[in-house]
Amino acid sequence: MQKVSAGRGHQRLLQLARSQLGHEFVSKTSQDSQDLTATVQSSEFNQRHQRLSQRSGVPIIAETGFNGPSLQQRAERRERMHKERQQSNLEKIMALALDYCPEHVADIEVDPDWFQQYCDLVLNISNQTMQQLWAKILAGEIGQPGSFSLKTLFLLQRMSFKEALALQKAASLTCRVRMQESGQIYFGYVRKPSIWQILTGRSRALLNLSQFGLTFPQILSLIDLNLLHQSEIESGELIPDQPLQLQYHQHQLSVKAKYSGVVLQYYKFTAVGFELLPLLNSQANPAYLQAMKQLFNQVLDFED
Repeated sequence: MQKVSAGRGHQRLLQLARSQLGHEFVSKTSQDSQDLTATVQSSEFNQRHQRLSQRSGVPIIAETGFNGPSLQQRAERRERMHKERQQSNLEKIMALALDYCPEHVADIEVDPDWFQQYCDLVLNISNQTMQQLWAKILAGEIGQPGSFSLKTLFLLQRMSFKEALALQKAASLTCRVRMQESGQIYFGYVRKPSIWQILTGRSRALLNLSQFGLTFPQILSLIDLNLLHQSEIESGELIPDQPLQLQYHQHQLSVKAKYSGVVLQYYKFTAVGFELLPLLNSQANPAYLQAMKQLFNQVLDFED
């Protein structure tokens, strides 16, 4: 790794260290080191570093040592700050859950073991958006115990904010087949060989989902998290003139196959992924709906 200049890199290190120990490093070197410290502290980087170091409780400065409290005292302080942050995270999520609690709740109580696991898992959730997601889970479980499995909680606990955004994008493209407990992201169709294929030369058509905000790397990350099934899925052959009822957010769609041998292609949410969809407050993507209709219009009749 290439060594960076003293200014920005040193300041970030100072901030991170102070956030763990809560003290400043005191230089053990010469006046040159003190001059370097003054330069570092005057920069924008130093301000950012100091904010992070205050969170960690670490007193640090470039090429320096520690001063003030003993090693044991610093360790105790860092541990205390860590526990205080965890308690703060838990209390913030509990308070946020009040905003999402339903007026009517089931007669049964929340399972105490589920709630204990929930509390343990949210202790280190500091991102505000993720805290809101966890608060919605608690509110949903209070309204209807059993709504969210422990498997879902463990998965969500290891999900990054970036991955949560990918799930949000996927949710905005999700359709449901009426009366089915699942969610699908339709992206293409296949028509089995027929005289129609010979005449038109077209048996397959695909949508590029990245133009609607869901990239292939994001799809792979959702598959890796077990939110989407690992492989693309094909429907059974649609029976001509037999309606298929789809729901795309607030849009109710009734479609019929124009020909025999038509098969729709889609990504399907796992049971865990489907549990999380109602929490995301995703909105329909009009451009995706229009593109999907235009693509499938070759083989389907749409009735809004």
